[in-house]
Amino acid sequence: MSITGDLQQARQLALAAQEEKAKDLLLSLMPQIESEDRDDLALEAFAQLGEIYLTRTAYDGTRECLRRMTDCLAAYPAQGAETDRMVARYTLRALFLRIGLAAAAGDHEDAAAELARLRDDNTAQRFADLEPEQRHLATLAGVLCATALCDDDLHVPAAHLWQDIIPVIAGLAGGTDDADQLLVAAGLAYGRFCVETGRLEEGEQWLRRAGARSQRREWTLYWARAELETAAAMWMRGDHESTERLVGSAYPVIAEHSRAHDVARCWLYFGLTRLGVGWLKEADESWGHAETQWRELGRPLFVHRILLQRSWISVFRGRFDEAVEQVAEARRFLDGWPRSSWLQYARLDDHLGSIWRADALADLNFDGIGDPSDSWQATKERQVASHGVTRFDSGSERHRSALGKLEKAAELKIPAALAVDSVRYAMTDADARWRWASQVSARMLAGAFSVAWEWENDELLSELIEYHCARGTFASQPRGEGGGWEAPATVTVPVETLDEEALAAGGYTVDALTQTTLGALPPLQMDPGGSPILARYRLLAQNRYGQAVTSGGPVWSTWP
Repeated sequence: MSITGDLQQARQLALAAQEEKAKDLLLSLMPQIESEDRDDLALEAFAQLGEIYLTRTAYDGTRECLRRMTDCLAAYPAQGAETDRMVARYTLRALFLRIGLAAAAGDHEDAAAELARLRDDNTAQRFADLEPEQRHLATLAGVLCATALCDDDLHVPAAHLWQDIIPVIAGLAGGTDDADQLLVAAGLAYGRFCVETGRLEEGEQWLRRAGARSQRREWTLYWARAELETAAAMWMRGDHESTERLVGSAYPVIAEHSRAHDVARCWLYFGLTRLGVGWLKEADESWGHAETQWRELGRPLFVHRILLQRSWISVFRGRFDEAVEQVAEARRFLDGWPRSSWLQYARLDDHLGSIWRADALADLNFDGIGDPSDSWQATKERQVASHGVTRFDSGSERHRSALGKLEKAAELKIPAALAVDSVRYAMTDADARWRWASQVSARMLAGAFSVAWEWENDELLSELIEYHCARGTFASQPRGEGGGWEAPATVTVPVETLDEEALAAGGYTVDALTQTTLGALPPLQMDPGGSPILARYRLLAQNRYGQAVTSGGPVWSTWP
């Protein structure tokens, strides 16, 4: 076979996710390419190798290929049409690799700038036959950028990218290598984006298409990844059986192809489904595997999430100091990550408040909390036998200790709940508002109500009720995470977290039939002789998370 034929075969192998075979073939061609002094073939080989290393997260290899390409291209001044075409073509390929490296490193601004260069490059104007390749590279680079943004929980800028990508994908007929590569890559990435932002039905449609096309092309890895992303959607729907089945079918293929990030995500869902049937030890082992993978990959956001998830095992075993330390370590990872958001900190504080609440329930002899000295089997049996009841003597030392811990829980959970709920009516779109309510606000506000009730603080509970009445109700059948142990590592991230949305808090009404205010509520006063309700907690929310929880408008009187 000719060198050109071997290069095409390597391309086919890479498309089928057989990167090792493709790499070995490309490297074996290098001596022959050098002996024939064919820079065009060398550039093609380095471009393919760079993309393979990028896919396998071997970024040093990508940088080396990019350096070789850049050095080769720099040796060619303008010499003629054919030479200029070669330089133009592989300049585009080099730009693609730079975009992939920047996106993978989390340098999203650099990636966006390079993507704009790739899209605006005048190559297609000078060489019309290169226009399809430039469009293909720009679209595929956009998918890489959007995927990297989602990995960093930056779903708002990802949404803007998808607005440009989806029309291009929708216009593809399929059947060619380039078209099918885009349809599968974009289908998987956009399907995942939709699931993570709560658009489950739309996400599942894209995943079905990507999975079907992958099966047709016998691209088994991408079929397995479609199964994994669908499993994530099934978990969000509360279908644990389908989640276990889908992850079980996807894992062997993903592990065979050594995709560490997806392997870790498989272990995450294995742990969730195992905990769902009471297998605490097996769940903890699964999450331990996931944590190891993400630490080795250097993914601080995912390590932070899995630490929060694993802390639930410590809670169930009654090891609250251990759980608090796991949350503290998770906070350190979040602090060290330059793109952390207020919402992530609010969820972390809410989770820490849940640990203090569980510690208090243990003082109240809640029958579902394990003893730290219990074996795994004893803890499991206790969970199975639990009726969810507490037994305590009012006024006892343990009762007083529990009330103190519930006060700490309220200090964490209530401000976090108020902060996330303040965003809800900053959204003018009703569907976006509903998603935020059902997938973010509802669980956290429910926890705030629970801790106030268990604290036996009737005044605080009545203020929360008054606030909720003024703020508005949720959907009767909320969709999204169920709360508790299911939530930390699998929460949806609604795309409507735009800071600009919060600027809508100008006192406008949603429509002519409601007095609900967009954005933050003004101070609320339910007792003519009292202070505004929840004032201290609302101030804590504003100071901790930088959210406009209380507007500067006139006080609302909530009494008749």
